[in-house]
Amino acid sequence: MIKNYLELNKCEEERFLQFINRNKIDKISFHDMDKKFKSEEFDFGNGVIVKVNEENIIGMASVVLKECSKKGIAYVIKLDINEGAEDKKSAICEIVEESKSTAKKYGAKKIFLGTKDETVIKTLNALNMERQYSAIRMALENRRVKYTPLNLIELSEQNNKEYLIIYNDAFKEVTNGATLTEDEVEEYTKNADEDNGYYIAIMNNDKIGFLQFNIKDGVGEFDLGLIKAARGKGYGKLILETAINFLNEKKAAEINLVVITKNIVALDMYKKRGFKEVELVSEWFQLD
Repeated sequence: MIKNYLELNKCEEERFLQFINRNKIDKISFHDMDKKFKSEEFDFGNGVIVKVNEENIIGMASVVLKECSKKGIAYVIKLDINEGAEDKKSAICEIVEESKSTAKKYGAKKIFLGTKDETVIKTLNALNMERQYSAIRMALENRRVKYTPLNLIELSEQNNKEYLIIYNDAFKEVTNGATLTEDEVEEYTKNADEDNGYYIAIMNNDKIGFLQFNIKDGVGEFDLGLIKAARGKGYGKLILETAINFLNEKKAAEINLVVITKNIVALDMYKKRGFKEVELVSEWFQLD
Protein backbone atom coordinates (compact mmCIF):
# COMPACT_ATOMS: atom_id res chain seq x y z
CA MET A 1 0.00 0.00 0.00
CA ILE A 2 1.17 3.53 -0.83
CA LYS A 3 0.40 6.45 1.47
CA ASN A 4 1.65 9.97 1.88
CA TYR A 5 3.12 11.10 5.19
CA LEU A 6 -0.12 12.70 6.39
CA GLU A 7 -2.03 9.43 5.93
CA LEU A 8 0.18 7.35 8.23
CA ASN A 9 -1.42 6.16 11.46
CA LYS A 10 0.43 6.30 14.79
CA CYS A 11 1.93 2.82 14.48
CA GLU A 12 3.04 3.51 10.93
CA GLU A 13 4.60 6.81 12.03
CA GLU A 14 6.63 4.98 14.68
CA ARG A 15 7.78 2.37 12.15
CA PHE A 16 8.59 5.12 9.64
CA LEU A 17 10.81 6.88 12.20
CA GLN A 18 12.60 3.58 12.84
CA PHE A 19 13.02 3.16 9.08
CA ILE A 20 14.47 6.67 8.71
CA ASN A 21 16.88 6.08 11.60
CA ARG A 22 17.88 2.51 10.79
CA ASN A 23 21.27 3.37 9.24
CA LYS A 24 21.94 6.62 11.10
CA ILE A 25 24.48 7.13 13.85
CA ASP A 26 22.85 10.39 14.92
CA LYS A 27 19.18 9.43 15.26
CA ILE A 28 16.51 12.06 14.68
CA SER A 29 13.48 12.55 16.90
CA PHE A 30 9.84 12.38 15.87
CA HIS A 31 9.70 16.16 16.18
CA ASP A 32 12.62 16.53 13.77
CA MET A 33 11.06 14.11 11.30
CA ASP A 34 7.68 15.82 11.50
CA LYS A 35 9.21 19.27 11.00
CA LYS A 36 11.24 18.09 8.01
CA PHE A 37 8.48 16.30 6.13
CA LYS A 38 5.74 18.82 6.94
CA SER A 39 7.73 21.63 5.36
CA GLU A 40 6.64 23.73 2.39
CA GLU A 41 9.20 21.89 0.28
CA PHE A 42 7.01 18.77 0.31
CA ASP A 43 3.67 20.62 0.58
CA PHE A 44 3.55 19.96 4.32
CA GLY A 45 3.64 16.15 3.99
CA ASN A 46 1.72 15.47 0.80
CA GLY A 47 4.93 14.98 -1.17
CA VAL A 48 6.39 12.30 1.12
CA ILE A 49 5.52 8.92 -0.42
CA VAL A 50 5.62 5.85 1.83
CA LYS A 51 5.11 2.20 0.85
CA VAL A 52 3.84 0.18 3.81
CA ASN A 53 2.56 -3.29 4.58
CA GLU A 54 1.01 -4.64 7.75
CA GLU A 55 4.33 -4.91 9.59
CA ASN A 56 7.03 -2.93 7.80
CA ILE A 57 7.93 0.19 5.90
CA ILE A 58 8.99 -1.07 2.47
CA GLY A 59 10.32 2.20 1.11
CA MET A 60 9.82 5.92 0.62
CA ALA A 61 10.60 8.93 -1.53
CA SER A 62 10.32 12.67 -0.99
CA VAL A 63 8.91 14.78 -3.83
CA VAL A 64 9.93 18.44 -3.82
CA LEU A 65 6.68 20.12 -4.91
CA LYS A 66 7.29 23.80 -4.24
CA GLU A 67 8.83 24.38 -7.71
CA CYS A 68 5.84 22.92 -9.57
CA SER A 69 3.79 26.12 -9.69
CA LYS A 70 6.85 28.36 -10.20
CA LYS A 71 8.91 26.41 -12.74
CA GLY A 72 6.78 23.40 -13.66
CA ILE A 73 9.46 21.07 -12.26
CA ALA A 74 9.35 18.46 -9.48
CA TYR A 75 12.33 16.70 -7.91
CA VAL A 76 12.14 13.22 -6.38
CA ILE A 77 14.81 12.78 -3.71
CA LYS A 78 15.80 10.22 -1.10
CA LEU A 79 14.17 7.21 -2.75
CA ASP A 80 14.98 4.63 -0.09
CA ILE A 81 14.09 0.91 -0.08
CA ASN A 82 14.19 -1.40 2.93
CA GLU A 83 17.13 -3.77 2.61
CA GLY A 84 14.86 -6.65 3.61
CA ALA A 85 12.23 -6.01 0.94
CA GLU A 86 11.49 -9.16 -1.06
CA ASP A 87 10.87 -7.48 -4.44
CA LYS A 88 12.89 -4.27 -4.50
CA LYS A 89 12.33 -3.65 -8.22
CA SER A 90 8.54 -3.71 -7.91
CA ALA A 91 8.67 -1.49 -4.82
CA ILE A 92 10.88 1.04 -6.62
CA CYS A 93 8.57 1.06 -9.65
CA GLU A 94 5.50 1.58 -7.48
CA ILE A 95 7.09 4.44 -5.53
CA VAL A 96 8.33 6.07 -8.76
CA GLU A 97 4.87 5.89 -10.34
CA GLU A 98 3.22 7.36 -7.25
CA SER A 99 5.85 10.12 -7.13
CA LYS A 100 5.17 10.96 -10.78
CA SER A 101 1.41 10.97 -10.20
CA THR A 102 1.76 13.26 -7.19
CA ALA A 103 4.04 15.67 -9.06
CA LYS A 104 1.69 15.88 -12.04
CA LYS A 105 -1.24 16.71 -9.74
CA TYR A 106 0.74 19.77 -8.68
CA GLY A 107 1.33 20.83 -12.28
CA ALA A 108 4.82 19.45 -12.90
CA LYS A 109 5.73 19.30 -16.59
CA LYS A 110 9.16 17.82 -15.89
CA ILE A 111 10.05 15.37 -13.12
CA PHE A 112 13.61 14.49 -12.11
CA LEU A 113 14.83 11.83 -9.68
CA GLY A 114 18.20 12.00 -7.94
CA THR A 115 19.92 8.94 -6.45
CA LYS A 116 23.20 7.08 -6.21
CA ASP A 117 21.65 3.79 -5.10
CA GLU A 118 22.77 1.14 -7.59
CA THR A 119 19.56 -0.89 -7.26
CA VAL A 120 17.46 2.19 -8.03
CA ILE A 121 19.72 3.13 -10.97
CA LYS A 122 19.53 -0.39 -12.47
CA THR A 123 15.74 -0.35 -12.14
CA LEU A 124 15.50 3.05 -13.86
CA ASN A 125 17.80 1.86 -16.64
CA ALA A 126 15.61 -1.22 -17.10
CA LEU A 127 12.71 1.20 -17.59
CA ASN A 128 14.72 2.92 -20.38
CA MET A 129 15.56 5.94 -18.24
CA GLU A 130 19.12 7.21 -18.62
CA ARG A 131 21.15 9.62 -16.53
CA GLN A 132 20.74 13.26 -17.57
CA TYR A 133 23.32 14.86 -15.27
CA SER A 134 25.05 14.43 -11.92
CA ALA A 135 25.63 16.31 -8.69
CA ILE A 136 29.25 16.10 -7.57
CA ARG A 137 31.21 17.28 -4.56
CA MET A 138 34.49 19.05 -5.32
CA ALA A 139 37.38 20.00 -3.03
CA LEU A 140 39.95 22.78 -3.40
CA GLU A 141 43.69 22.07 -3.28
CA ASN A 142 45.33 25.50 -3.78
CA ARG A 143 43.68 27.82 -1.25
CA ARG A 144 45.84 30.89 -1.87
CA VAL A 145 43.48 33.77 -2.66
CA LYS A 146 44.07 35.22 -6.15
CA TYR A 147 41.87 38.35 -6.14
CA THR A 148 40.79 40.97 -3.63
CA PRO A 149 37.63 39.66 -1.92
CA LEU A 150 34.33 41.45 -2.33
CA ASN A 151 32.64 43.19 0.58
CA LEU A 152 29.98 41.14 2.34
CA ILE A 153 26.86 42.21 4.24
CA GLU A 154 25.59 39.69 6.75
CA LEU A 155 21.96 38.58 6.49
CA SER A 156 19.70 40.32 9.00
CA GLU A 157 16.06 41.06 9.63
CA GLN A 158 16.59 44.41 7.89
CA ASN A 159 17.90 42.98 4.61
CA ASN A 160 16.38 39.50 4.41
CA LYS A 161 13.91 40.57 1.70
CA GLU A 162 16.84 41.81 -0.41
CA TYR A 163 18.63 38.51 0.17
CA LEU A 164 15.49 36.65 -0.94
CA ILE A 165 15.28 38.63 -4.20
CA ILE A 166 19.00 38.23 -4.94
CA TYR A 167 19.01 34.49 -4.21
CA ASN A 168 15.96 33.76 -6.38
CA ASP A 169 17.24 35.90 -9.25
CA ALA A 170 20.60 34.09 -9.12
CA PHE A 171 19.04 30.59 -9.13
CA LYS A 172 16.05 31.26 -11.39
CA GLU A 173 17.55 29.53 -14.44
CA VAL A 174 19.97 27.15 -12.71
CA THR A 175 19.47 23.39 -12.99
CA ASN A 176 18.18 22.07 -9.64
CA GLY A 177 18.05 25.65 -8.35
CA ALA A 178 15.48 25.95 -5.59
CA THR A 179 13.22 28.95 -5.02
CA LEU A 180 13.79 30.43 -1.58
CA THR A 181 10.72 31.38 0.47
CA GLU A 182 10.20 34.08 3.07
CA ASP A 183 9.87 31.45 5.80
CA GLU A 184 13.18 29.87 4.80
CA VAL A 185 14.98 33.22 4.84
CA GLU A 186 13.59 33.87 8.31
CA GLU A 187 14.96 30.48 9.41
CA TYR A 188 18.35 31.45 7.95
CA THR A 189 18.26 34.70 9.91
CA LYS A 190 17.41 32.91 13.17
CA ASN A 191 19.88 30.04 12.78
CA ALA A 192 22.95 31.93 11.52
CA ASP A 193 25.98 31.36 13.75
CA GLU A 194 29.75 30.86 13.59
CA ASP A 195 29.35 27.72 11.48
CA ASN A 196 26.40 28.77 9.30
CA GLY A 197 26.41 32.11 7.51
CA TYR A 198 24.48 33.99 4.82
CA TYR A 199 25.76 37.11 3.06
CA ILE A 200 25.03 39.59 0.28
CA ALA A 201 28.03 40.31 -1.96
CA ILE A 202 28.83 43.93 -2.89
CA MET A 203 30.73 45.28 -5.93
CA ASN A 204 31.12 49.07 -6.34
CA ASN A 205 28.23 49.60 -3.91
CA ASP A 206 25.97 47.35 -6.00
CA LYS A 207 24.46 44.17 -4.53
CA ILE A 208 25.46 41.57 -7.10
CA GLY A 209 25.00 38.17 -5.48
CA PHE A 210 24.91 35.99 -2.40
CA LEU A 211 27.26 33.72 -0.48
CA GLN A 212 26.29 31.14 2.11
CA PHE A 213 28.43 28.62 3.94
CA ASN A 214 28.44 25.96 6.60
CA ILE A 215 31.27 24.33 8.51
CA LYS A 216 30.90 20.87 10.01
CA ASP A 217 33.71 18.82 11.53
CA GLY A 218 36.20 21.27 10.06
CA VAL A 219 34.89 20.94 6.50
CA GLY A 220 33.70 24.21 4.98
CA GLU A 221 31.13 24.02 2.19
CA PHE A 222 29.72 27.02 0.34
CA ASP A 223 27.16 28.04 -2.25
CA LEU A 224 27.11 31.25 -4.22
CA GLY A 225 25.28 32.99 -7.04
CA LEU A 226 25.21 36.16 -9.11
CA ILE A 227 22.10 38.05 -10.14
CA LYS A 228 21.47 37.92 -13.88
CA ALA A 229 22.45 41.58 -14.44
CA ALA A 230 25.89 40.94 -12.91
CA ARG A 231 26.89 38.00 -15.09
CA GLY A 232 29.44 38.12 -17.90
CA LYS A 233 31.53 40.78 -16.16
CA GLY A 234 34.11 38.61 -14.43
CA TYR A 235 32.37 38.83 -11.07
CA GLY A 236 32.05 35.05 -10.81
CA LYS A 237 35.79 34.70 -10.15
CA LEU A 238 35.64 37.47 -7.56
CA ILE A 239 32.78 36.01 -5.56
CA LEU A 240 34.46 32.59 -5.72
CA GLU A 241 37.68 34.04 -4.29
CA THR A 242 35.57 35.79 -1.64
CA ALA A 243 34.15 32.42 -0.56
CA ILE A 244 37.64 30.86 -0.44
CA ASN A 245 39.02 33.79 1.55
CA PHE A 246 36.08 33.66 3.95
CA LEU A 247 36.60 29.96 4.73
CA ASN A 248 40.36 30.48 5.00
CA GLU A 249 39.70 33.12 7.67
CA LYS A 250 37.37 30.66 9.40
CA LYS A 251 40.30 28.19 9.37
CA ALA A 252 38.22 25.44 7.73
CA ALA A 253 40.34 22.30 7.31
CA GLU A 254 38.80 21.64 3.88
CA ILE A 255 36.90 23.74 1.33
CA ASN A 256 34.18 21.92 -0.60
CA LEU A 257 31.23 22.67 -2.84
CA VAL A 258 28.51 20.74 -4.66
CA VAL A 259 27.84 21.51 -8.32
CA ILE A 260 25.47 20.17 -10.96
CA THR A 261 27.39 18.93 -14.03
CA LYS A 262 24.76 20.45 -16.32
CA ASN A 263 25.73 23.88 -14.99
CA ILE A 264 28.68 23.96 -17.39
CA VAL A 265 29.73 27.58 -16.76
CA ALA A 266 30.05 27.06 -12.99
CA LEU A 267 31.65 23.63 -13.35
CA ASP A 268 34.27 24.99 -15.75
CA MET A 269 35.02 27.91 -13.41
CA TYR A 270 35.54 25.59 -10.45
CA LYS A 271 37.79 23.24 -12.43
CA LYS A 272 39.96 26.12 -13.66
CA ARG A 273 40.29 27.35 -10.07
CA GLY A 274 41.62 23.95 -9.00
CA PHE A 275 38.62 22.20 -7.52
CA LYS A 276 38.74 18.42 -7.99
CA GLU A 277 35.86 15.94 -7.89
CA VAL A 278 35.95 13.91 -4.68
CA GLU A 279 32.50 12.35 -4.46
CA LEU A 280 29.42 11.56 -6.51
CA VAL A 281 26.47 13.02 -4.63
CA SER A 282 23.70 11.81 -6.96
CA GLU A 283 22.80 10.82 -10.52
CA TRP A 284 19.73 12.55 -11.98
CA PHE A 285 17.14 10.90 -14.24
CA GLN A 286 14.14 12.45 -16.00
CA LEU A 287 11.02 10.42 -15.19
CA ASP A 288 8.41 11.91 -17.51
